[in-house]
Amino acid sequence: MVEFDLKRARLLLAWLALRPRQSGSREEIAALLWSERSEAQAHQSLRQTLAIIRRALDDQAGEILKIDREKVAFAPDAVQSDVATLLRLDADSPIEELEASVAQYGGEFLEGMSVRDPITEEWIHSGRAELRGITIKRFEWLLGAHARSGNHAGAEPIATRLIAIDPLAEEGHRALMRAYLAAGKRAMALRQYRRCRDILARDLSVEPAAETKALMRIAAEPAPNDLNNLSPFLQDQFLGRPHRAHNLPRQMTSLVGRDGESSEVLSRLRRYKLVTLTGSGGAGKTRIALDAGLRLIGTYADGVWLVELASITDPQLVGEALCAALGVPLAADRPALESAIAYLSQKEALLILDNCEHLVTASAHLAEALLRACPSISILATSRESLSVVGESLYRVPSLAFPSRTEAITPAAALAYAAVQLFVERAAAIVEGFALDEVTAPAVASICKQVDGIPLAIELAVGRLKMMRADWLAANLSESFLTLRGGARAAPPHHQTLRTMLDWSYNLLGADEQTLLRRLSVFAGGCTLASATQVTSGDPVSEHDVFDLLSSLVEKSLLTADISEAEPRYRLLETTRGYAMDKLREIGEPGRQRELAEYLIRRLSEAGESWPAMPTVTWLARYEPEVDNLRASLEWSFGPGGDVVLGVELASYSIRLWDELSLFRERGRWSETAMANQDENTPPVIAARLCLTRTSNSAHGDNSGFSFADQAVQLFRSANRPLDLGEALVRAGATLLTLETIGKSIPYLQDALAILEPLGPTKPLANCLRSTGVAAYLGGDFATARTLIGRSMAVCGSVGDTRGAASAQIALAELDFGAGDVENAIDGIRRMLGGRGHNRRQATLGFGNLAAYLLVAGNIEQACQAARESLTGARALGWSAAIVRAAEDMALVAALGNDPDLAARLLGFVDAFYARGTASRELTEQIVNQRLTAELKRRLSVDRLRGLLEEGARWTEQQAADAADAAGHDRRPEPADDVTVRNAFGA
Repeated sequence: MVEFDLKRARLLLAWLALRPRQSGSREEIAALLWSERSEAQAHQSLRQTLAIIRRALDDQAGEILKIDREKVAFAPDAVQSDVATLLRLDADSPIEELEASVAQYGGEFLEGMSVRDPITEEWIHSGRAELRGITIKRFEWLLGAHARSGNHAGAEPIATRLIAIDPLAEEGHRALMRAYLAAGKRAMALRQYRRCRDILARDLSVEPAAETKALMRIAAEPAPNDLNNLSPFLQDQFLGRPHRAHNLPRQMTSLVGRDGESSEVLSRLRRYKLVTLTGSGGAGKTRIALDAGLRLIGTYADGVWLVELASITDPQLVGEALCAALGVPLAADRPALESAIAYLSQKEALLILDNCEHLVTASAHLAEALLRACPSISILATSRESLSVVGESLYRVPSLAFPSRTEAITPAAALAYAAVQLFVERAAAIVEGFALDEVTAPAVASICKQVDGIPLAIELAVGRLKMMRADWLAANLSESFLTLRGGARAAPPHHQTLRTMLDWSYNLLGADEQTLLRRLSVFAGGCTLASATQVTSGDPVSEHDVFDLLSSLVEKSLLTADISEAEPRYRLLETTRGYAMDKLREIGEPGRQRELAEYLIRRLSEAGESWPAMPTVTWLARYEPEVDNLRASLEWSFGPGGDVVLGVELASYSIRLWDELSLFRERGRWSETAMANQDENTPPVIAARLCLTRTSNSAHGDNSGFSFADQAVQLFRSANRPLDLGEALVRAGATLLTLETIGKSIPYLQDALAILEPLGPTKPLANCLRSTGVAAYLGGDFATARTLIGRSMAVCGSVGDTRGAASAQIALAELDFGAGDVENAIDGIRRMLGGRGHNRRQATLGFGNLAAYLLVAGNIEQACQAARESLTGARALGWSAAIVRAAEDMALVAALGNDPDLAARLLGFVDAFYARGTASRELTEQIVNQRLTAELKRRLSVDRLRGLLEEGARWTEQQAADAADAAGHDRRPEPADDVTVRNAFGA
């Protein structure tokens, strides 16, 4: 081994060892190690340092180093870097490799090294932080591997060493506790817990994590503990198994020049429960946060979850956004934040709250409540300002480094700066043959300097290279930016840079382009050429100009184009859309939101006319992209300055989108709002369509919609609209499909069939045939029922109605079940669930029916799983009747699983729901109910059963759903083998 006394020599060799391909240019090395010297002095110092290294290496110099006039490199395979070994490993690497890598750790990177040069010192510190974090993670992976193998004694020296490196590394403390527990030294395990607790309280003012506390409780028990005999839950939670749950989007481009920032964020997340990334718009806060989250996948036992707040305008919806990201159902009787806290209270997870600046108060309240109630939750927030929550660690994301002197800068010197690296990487992707050379290097460096190294500004500037050379862009950029900066001194500092950048982009546009950009801001969900033409045209933009102007905005990177579909769709970046909307308000140009609402009325009217005979896949591809525009237009229509008349008409056309996408809460909200704003001037057809929005095609026996369906029948009949009339009759008949009211249902269905059959194959005809088949089934005529449902399937096939086909499959499975062929019923519903044609409502119904079939077949474990799937779907949809059905299934699971008290309470809740008369038990539910009732009568006394039923009858839907979800959790799932059908009732 050769020792080098000269600091710069050590630094040069360390830098080379860490470089990709262990190679670097003389320009880069000189700029890094001697940044404060002139270029000539820096190169002279480099030559002297290389001479010292050569002399020290003596005869080996030529075998180890390759030096020429342009670059310095290690010879291939001449130098083995322990860092390279560390980076090749992951949590699943063999334990021997992890042990070898940890054994190589000899202290901090360049320990004790300090230099006066600020650039060099910054590189040392960032490298030190990054490598320290990498090393600690490898220690933790090794400890996890030892824990999983049960080698707790072998983990003890590793844990001791980890704690010496980082006393805040809680996994090290846990590993020592496990080692002491495995050796029967419970007192020492408790002592180690107290040490961990005191360190965390002193340095971070936080408590130990949930799994650390759990180990403490194990140590405090009077009986000895064998860690190898812990329950599977404890094995997963406390013995180091990696978890990889997350909802983070895949990143399509590389993160350039942010190694130091990413390491700093990771370091802070180890020390603080709340880390907020602040900085100007476009600085890359979101990207750095996502990078940190992706690196931490597997670190948090319950995952890493992104909560996107950019599109939310109502502070009250922040909690709902969190629940949506976590998949936590919303409850009708408590705020969303309370539901999230209940879910997260015992979880270990990282939450990324993105774009908090416009909801800073609500975001702060959410963060504070979570941190107070959920001890093992960490939060990484991005915002242009602090959340001002106690314990918050603020980290301002800096701009990318850019050259202070740009004249005559060489390509190699320019590439030493992260801003230039980003510019070149993005430019090479969109401009054929782009490269940094002697001509372009000064121009690119100048552009990066003028935009203050802001990543988003750089990427927007790169887009201009498709229409101008880099030198022209650099020459025309400075004046615009400086002028606008001078005029924006009153703006907050964190807002100036993005505003300046966007103002500059906006001012580069022609007057017609500016007008179109402003008008496009009303499209929350993007637009097509047709919709842009109809909504944005008008003096000074003619219809014939729109295509060329859209193309120009795409070329200038202010508009993105999705050409993956038959009809291209254009969308503004969210920051650009917000800026353009501000400009629209600033100029005071009225009418564009009205134009959008009127366009959507025409568009969704067309959607309604085409829906009956258009294949579902084609229809959704054509109209689903308008759902965000629909939401925005309804908000405007019923808001201040809107037009409720337009809103009422638009809401009446929205039923198809809401139904096809299973967005029933939104359908209910807007139909109620629209009906409340009707007046005597509302056309009967609009009123009839609004009535239909309060009904369903598939909710057989849900008579809460009958009055609305019957009213729609009368209105459509008077308006002489046969197809609509037929659909309304089907929906009215469907609401009456119960054993008690089947006689009232059949006339509606017969009238519908007489009207719809002459019109040819349509989705309403398929629905009518299916509902008529269900009526025959309820009347005991199984042969007729099967024929009618088969005809419904045929009609669905002819018009491409995948949703209707899924409903027919559900009906056929019910028919098999009613006929006693349970095995075929199970197979049929599984085929439906395994296909792609169903929506979320049909999946929820299918899982509920499958649970009942499996209960009858005696497969309790799989029935429990299916019922829980149905319950989860029903809660997400806010579908009370389905929640009730799933609750009754879970009640039978509980009764058969020796929890008759819970089963009785759930039954009391279910009976109380059906007693209200809005729905009734179909045959499937009746069979489950009969078995459940018999089981409870067998297990409970009459008085005890009566009391529990009365208690359950007082439960809220939330209480019942929570209780049902908890039922059967102690069961171990069985393999999903072929079902053996047997008579569950012993007959």
